[in-house]
Amino acid sequence: MTYGSCDVSGCQRETYMGWRPLTERRGRQICEYHWNRHKDEKDSFDLFDEFKFRRPLGIRKPTVKKDVPRCSCGRERLPGHKFCSVCAQKRERQRKKQAYHKRKNPEPESIVQEDILQCRACGGLRELGHTYCPKCSKDRQRHANRERQRRHYRKTVKCVGLT
Repeated sequence: MTYGSCDVSGCQRETYMGWRPLTERRGRQICEYHWNRHKDEKDSFDLFDEFKFRRPLGIRKPTVKKDVPRCSCGRERLPGHKFCSVCAQKRERQRKKQAYHKRKNPEPESIVQEDILQCRACGGLRELGHTYCPKCSKDRQRHANRERQRRHYRKTVKCVGLT
């Protein structure tokens, strides 16, 4: 034990006070910095742990608990995951088991094909063998193919150099 400097390992600060818990015969010299850290409830530094002193009954420094995400079973889960690794493995086994039985015993699906013929232009009913309903086919007969495609056609402007 050196007089004049703090007894906490690695600290060279000047002594602030002597500290001795009731469970020990000999105390230690500590600096003001470590005394303030020991008193701070939010700090994890503890003089009992530093000097390996026995802690009196009933005196326990509250530890700051980090908000750890937990699974529904209570285990800690990894960041970005919904379940812990144990529950994830259990769910994966169940999923594979269900997929196996589903492949082995497929359910017969009733395929219902409806023979509803729809017009390509308006979506109304059309006759068998026709693409358009009677109303849309009359409209299409009125307009020539060139007129129908006119809106899609663009003339390209060619630059003619002045000479």
